[in-house]
Amino acid sequence: MRTTALFVGATAVFVALMAWAFVALDTAGIWFAFVVVWLPMVWLGTVSRLVTPRLPHSWHSLRPFERDGHVYELLGVRVVKRLLRRGPLAVFNPHLHLSAEMTPERLTHLEQRMCDAEASHTILLVATFGVAAFEAAVGNWSAAAWVTVFNVLLNGYPVMLQRYNRALLHQRFAELG
Repeated sequence: MRTTALFVGATAVFVALMAWAFVALDTAGIWFAFVVVWLPMVWLGTVSRLVTPRLPHSWHSLRPFERDGHVYELLGVRVVKRLLRRGPLAVFNPHLHLSAEMTPERLTHLEQRMCDAEASHTILLVATFGVAAFEAAVGNWSAAAWVTVFNVLLNGYPVMLQRYNRALLHQRFAELG
């Protein structure tokens, strides 16, 4: 019962805030684009405590070009990592860090948490690109551009960061395979 109430409550707040954004904000503006990307992320972050979105295992397999992390480093993922580790944004995923004592069980658990975070952001990345495509299709180019920028920053980079971190984890702890 409590789980259902949390899901319904979070969804109701999400829908109400999205409706407010459509009415109160300029749909071609930067604030509207931010809200369209941020609110679904907050909603999914809340409800994923009840039902964890998962992608097929094959999705999380690191491709050969990802294994050394160089491509992600060229795209600036280390800057994002620094911001998320030391800034106020660190509060959003406190369980995505190495613990002082790394046992095989803790490593497996950490990798699963990384895959779960990656799955959530991947789902949001794809869905929000749909919003940007819709805005472009109706000729709202400004909204399409801003939604795309925020989507890449708030969903694309977290996906890259999780893949980058898992590659580092595999390099450091060979037993993960």
